[in-house]
Amino acid sequence: MNQLPQKKKRIKESKSFGEQEVDFSKIFPLPEGFEKLFLTIYFITIPYVAGLLFLFIFVAKGDVENFLSLDIAMFVAVWAIGYEVVASIALIIIFYKMFSFSRAHKSVTRERENKSKKELYEIHDFS
Repeated sequence: MNQLPQKKKRIKESKSFGEQEVDFSKIFPLPEGFEKLFLTIYFITIPYVAGLLFLFIFVAKGDVENFLSLDIAMFVAVWAIGYEVVASIALIIIFYKMFSFSRAHKSVTRERENKSKKELYEIHDFS
């Protein structure tokens, strides 16, 4: 059988938080070859479900009768509410990781190596 060579992902050590690579396969299950399809499905369903949960918990106050009396047939409106909820949660997670990333790298102290064995305060006599 002819097997395709496996691609090895190179993990580059990032110096700052913004240089990190984003890998969605660590967050969501993405079957190889169907990444775009699954990302589209996640992009549609996750905000919609989050919007339904938000309406159920905060607008209907957890009452099923009140929730069913809401006009949730407007897919775009429910999706937009859920999108804002998911975006807010994502921003909170990103900021948390950003601050914890900078703290973790600040704890690593770097010292410059003195290549010459002379003391820094040594005075040279050029006469």
